[in-house]
Amino acid sequence: MKRPLLVTLISLFMVSAAMAIEPSNILVTLNGKAYYKHAVERGQTLYAIAKAYNVSEEQIMACNEGLKPETLKADEYILIPRTIADTKEQKAATTTPQSPDKKKFLVHTVVKGDTLYSIARKYKISIAQLERDNPDLDIDNLAIDDTILIRRAERGYASSDDIERELERRAERQAEVGEGEHRVVAGETIYTLSRRYGISEEEFMALNNLASPNDLKLGMVVRTKPVAEGVEPVAEGVAESAKESAVETAPAEEERRGARDRRRQRDEVEQPVDTIDYYDIIEPFMTTAVDIKPVEVAFPPLSMHHTLNVALMLPFHMNNKVNPYFVDFYRGVLLAMEDLKEQGYDISLSVFDTMGSGERIGDIISYEDGLRDAQLIIGPVYEGELRYVVGYAEENEIPVVSPLADINSLQSPVLFQMQAEGSHKTEKLANIFDGSREVVMIYANTTDADFEREMLALAANAPVTALNYKFERESFFYERTAGGGSGAQIDIVEFMRTPSKKAYVVVAKEDTDVDRILTTLASTKASVVARSMSYGDYVVVGNRKWKQSATIEKQSFFRNNTIFVVPYYANRSDENIRIFDSRYVKAYNTLATMYAYRGYDAAMIFCRKMFEGIDGTIFDEHFKPLATPYHFVYEGGHYTNDTWIREHYTSNFTIVVE
Repeated sequence: MKRPLLVTLISLFMVSAAMAIEPSNILVTLNGKAYYKHAVERGQTLYAIAKAYNVSEEQIMACNEGLKPETLKADEYILIPRTIADTKEQKAATTTPQSPDKKKFLVHTVVKGDTLYSIARKYKISIAQLERDNPDLDIDNLAIDDTILIRRAERGYASSDDIERELERRAERQAEVGEGEHRVVAGETIYTLSRRYGISEEEFMALNNLASPNDLKLGMVVRTKPVAEGVEPVAEGVAESAKESAVETAPAEEERRGARDRRRQRDEVEQPVDTIDYYDIIEPFMTTAVDIKPVEVAFPPLSMHHTLNVALMLPFHMNNKVNPYFVDFYRGVLLAMEDLKEQGYDISLSVFDTMGSGERIGDIISYEDGLRDAQLIIGPVYEGELRYVVGYAEENEIPVVSPLADINSLQSPVLFQMQAEGSHKTEKLANIFDGSREVVMIYANTTDADFEREMLALAANAPVTALNYKFERESFFYERTAGGGSGAQIDIVEFMRTPSKKAYVVVAKEDTDVDRILTTLASTKASVVARSMSYGDYVVVGNRKWKQSATIEKQSFFRNNTIFVVPYYANRSDENIRIFDSRYVKAYNTLATMYAYRGYDAAMIFCRKMFEGIDGTIFDEHFKPLATPYHFVYEGGHYTNDTWIREHYTSNFTIVVE
C-alpha cells in the first residue's frame, strides 16, 4: 500500500507545481509560428511546465534543441509552442459564441474584394484562428455582407500551413480568370504588374480605369492587355473606388499600407525610382552590379505611443542544419528587446528563418504579415538574400539593416550596412605601409590568397622582401624567387638584426604554419635580446582569421607586437561586455559570441533611431551600444559603417585599441 500512496503524492506534487507556474505573456514569432518565452525558475520541471501550458514535454523539447528533462536548468529561457490548449478558457475560445462577446470579438462585414487572407492581414490575426472562430463560414466563397468574428486578443501571424493553403487558393483563383486578365494577390502593386506584363504604369492604370495606385486592391481582376474595341476597360471591383478617388486628395500617409503613422506624404507628382523587382530575380546569389538611382529617403520618428514592428530575417537552417551563430545573433536581439522595453519602447518582433533561399524570402514578403507590417527589417544576412528584400523595402520606405554582409554591388537608399566597409580598412594601416618600413611577406606551402592580395595592394609604395618558410624538424627561411620557388637560405637571426624597421606579413594559410612562423619570430627576438644584441623594430600585420584559431598560440601576438584591423571589437574585460556576458550566460547557459554582440547592437541602434527619426543627421552621430563604435556614411549607393578597429597587441602584454 505504500507504493500507490507514494505515487499519488508525487502526482499531486507535480500537479500542484504545474498549477503554481504562471504562463509567460512574452510572445516571440519564429518563421511565422508563435512561441511563449518562459523563464525557468528553481524547482520547476519540464513535466510541470508542459502541464502549465497544456502541451507535451516532447513538443517543448522539439522547440529547444538539446533540451531534455534532466538538462533543464533554472534561470534559462525556453520556448513553448503556442497551441490551442485543452483548458476551459481555451476551449471556450475555440467555439463560436451564440452572441459575440464585444470584449473578445469584433464583427467584420465582408465587402467586395475581401478574402479571408486580406481580412486576416487587416486585423493581424492568423487564418487558422479565423477558421476556428467561424466554423460555419465558407472560407473560399465569401459573400458580401457575410459577418466574420475577429478575436481581439489574437496576435499570431500566418503560419506555414496558411501560406500553403493560400498558394493553392491563389492558383485556383488565377485559373478562373480569362485571357489577358490577372487576379491581384498579396504583395502585388501597379509597378510590379506593369513590369511583369511589359506595359507602363500609366498604360496599366488607363487600361483598368485606376485613378490612383491605391485603387489597386487585393482580389481584383485586372486587364493586362488592351480589350476588344467597344468594351469598357474597367477592372472587376474597381469602378466604385475609382469614382471615389476622383474627388479625394492625395492619400495621407496613414492610408498607405495599413495606417502607418510614419509614412511620409507623397509628392503631388511621384517620380518612379529604379529598384530591384524581387519577383524577377532568379539567381539568389548573383554578383553583377545593379544600377539603382540613389534617392533621398527619410524615416520620420515614430510616436512613443506607437508599437514598432520589427522583422528579423536570419538563415537559422542551412543545408538542413541549425546554424548556431545566427541563433546567437537572435539571442542578442532578444536581450536588446528587454533593455528597450525597460526604456519605454514598445516593440513587436517577428522572426523568420530564410534558410538562405530566395524563393522562401519571396514567400515571406508576399504572405507573412509579420514582415508585410514591418516598419524595420533586420537582415537578411547575405547580399544575395538582400536583393529579394530591397525592392519591397524601397517601395514601402522601410529601412533594411544588413548586420553582417560586406555589400559590394547592391545599392539602395533604404539599406544600412553595419559591417565595416572594406575600403576604409586601409586607413588603419596607412602608417605601416607608407614606405617607412620594409615589408616582409612570408609564404609557406599554402597561401591565403585574399590576405596576400590585400597586403600587396597596401604595400604598393613600400620596399617588399619575400621569404619562403619550410619546417623540416626545425624552421628554415629561404629567399623566394620570382616564380615562387626557394632560393638561398636566410639566417633569420642576422635578417632580424638588420637595423631597418620591418612589417612581417604572414600569408601562410595553414594554422600550423602560421603558429610555427610566429613562434620562430618571437623566439629569435628573445634570443637576440638575451645576447644583448640589437634588432630592427618590427610589427606583425595579423590576419584576423588567426583570432578564431585554436591552433595558433595567442601569446605569440603579444610577443611579436602584432596589429590586427577588425570590424568588431569586444574585450571581455570591458564593463559593458562583462555585464552583457553575465546576462547571456544566465539566460542561455553558454558564453556569448560576436554574433550575439552584433545582434544586440543592431536592435539597440536602429530600434531607437526609428523613434528618433532617421535623416541626414545620422552622419553626425556615433553609436556604441556595447564596445564597438559605429559611424555611418553614404557610399556605394547605400549607408555604410566606416569604422574599423585597430588592435595592437604590445610586447608588455596589453592591447591598445584605436
